[in-house]
Amino acid sequence: MAIVVETGLGRHRARRATDSLRSQFRHAAGICTITGSFAFLFALVIGLIR
Repeated sequence: MAIVVETGLGRHRARRATDSLRSQFRHAAGICTITGSFAFLFALVIGLIR
């Protein structure tokens, strides 16, 4: 007779890794958006000055 106990740790770790990856992607997308906005505004200002 055997008793099998499933703790679900494997699934929890996989979910945590996915959430972490998604969070990093959102962070990177935000940085790219901000950087792109500054680059666009800088180019606009340079265009208006000259």
